[in-house]
Amino acid sequence: MNWKSYAVVSGATVFAGWLAAAPPSNAPAGARDAQAPARPASSPTSQTAGAPTDIELQAMRLQARLRAERVYSEPARDPFRFAPRRAPAAAVPEREPPIADVPPPAPVDLGPPAPMVSLAGIAEDLIDGRTARTAVLSAPAGVLIVREGDEILGYYRVARIESEAVELVPLGNGAPRRLTFK
Repeated sequence: MNWKSYAVVSGATVFAGWLAAAPPSNAPAGARDAQAPARPASSPTSQTAGAPTDIELQAMRLQARLRAERVYSEPARDPFRFAPRRAPAAAVPEREPPIADVPPPAPVDLGPPAPMVSLAGIAEDLIDGRTARTAVLSAPAGVLIVREGDEILGYYRVARIESEAVELVPLGNGAPRRLTFK
């Protein structure tokens, strides 16, 4: 097949689909009745002439809901404005007697922050029947390989190296720091 036959077949398919999907026609009731299968006609005596049908009842209920007017009320808050300050609930005495003059606490010198150090690895070596451990630490200055008793970064001393942790003690005052694997 060439492109012309593809175009003809495709066009015929589109046209057939359009015809099949066409909405129902708006033919007069007499013409529709001739095409529709015969239904038994309901006699007017079977329904009470004054009683509304279910659809009419539902329509009246919906109309009643629409007619009900709602009373507008001012919203409780305005999200675009701050509320005015409220007066305190309990009255505060105008002036409290001064408390004994206590000097403010002396400022604490924290010094420079401790350098960030993390544990990268631990190596073990057996020397004369004794296990010697070496820790590999990662710091901003680079990788550090240390043993027990070494000072690092001028701030810590390696107190103890265990199989999965290293304990660092600050050279000045401070609590020991324990580094473990993450």
